[in-house]
Order: sequence, then structure tokens, then C-alpha cells
Amino acid sequence: MDRKDFFKKACGIGVCSCIAPSLLNMNETFAKGAGEQDWKDGFVKYRFAKLIDIMDKTLDEETKNKIIENLGRECSKSGSVDNFKNNVEEFFEEIHKRWGENATFNKEEGLIRIETPERDCVCPLIDSKTISKSVCQCSVGWQAQTYNTILGREVSARCVESVVRGSKKCVFEIKIL
Repeated sequence: MDRKDFFKKACGIGVCSCIAPSLLNMNETFAKGAGEQDWKDGFVKYRFAKLIDIMDKTLDEETKNKIIENLGRECSKSGSVDNFKNNVEEFFEEIHKRWGENATFNKEEGLIRIETPERDCVCPLIDSKTISKSVCQCSVGWQAQTYNTILGREVSARCVESVVRGSKKCVFEIKIL
């Protein structure tokens, strides 16, 4: 599916016309006394969840996953991962200090395993109770890009378990290719 067809299908199923109901919900939020930033955060989460739902319904699995993974890759590129090039151990220390994540690295197998503590997803774009399980591919893309950058080698990543998929924590495996 090319870009033009994607937008035709997206608009045809209501992506472009879903603003009116959303505005009604936003006005209710304001009426209840929520702050402007709360309103905006809720709106972004709602719209992002709807976009992922639309992708679930209109795209084949491979295309959808590729798009969502690329979003995660872009998120990784916008961070400070470059500061850890060729120093994966220091990155492991940083993610433990910042987010409580534990990393193990089996160098013989070329396998990194990342485990989060029991918590909600840290992505500010989602509500893990209401978003599609497909969104975990975003984290897969983030992991792949992050370790590709740090290690300077091609890697593959996969989500072993996640909060969005019903677990109490997220676990990712990164394989050096």
C-alpha cells in the first residue's frame, strides 16, 4: 500500500472526521476543571490509541509492525543514546538508575535481555490499559535502534512480555546479528 492509498483508507474510515466527537469529550474534561495540559495529554493519548487501532484494522501485520517499529526507532534517535556508543555497560547502569531496568548480556550468545520493574509503560503517549497490543512494536523499534547505535552492529529485537500484553513488567531480548 502506498502513502496515497493509506491516507485515502484512513480518511475513509473516519480518521479525518473524528475530531468533532473528540472535541465534545475535551469540553467535558474542561468542564470538570482539568488543567489545559491534562486535557492535551488525554487528547494525545486518545488520538494515538485511535491511530494504532486504525492501523490494526487496515494494514497487514508486516506493514503495521514496520511503521510502528520505525516510530520507536525515531524516538531512540531523539534521545541521548549517542552518548553511550561503544559503552553498553554504562548504558545498562543508566537505565537501571533512571528506570530501574535490569540488563543481562550473554556475550557468547550475543543476547541482551532487558527487564523492567513491575510498573506501567513509561511511554507518555499511551495508556497501557486502553491501547492495542500492537504498540509494543514501538518499544521493539526503540530497543533495536538503541542497541544498534550503542554497539555499532546490526541487531534484532523482540518483546517477550509487556504490561500492555497483560504482564506486570516488560521484557525485551536483543540479538546481535
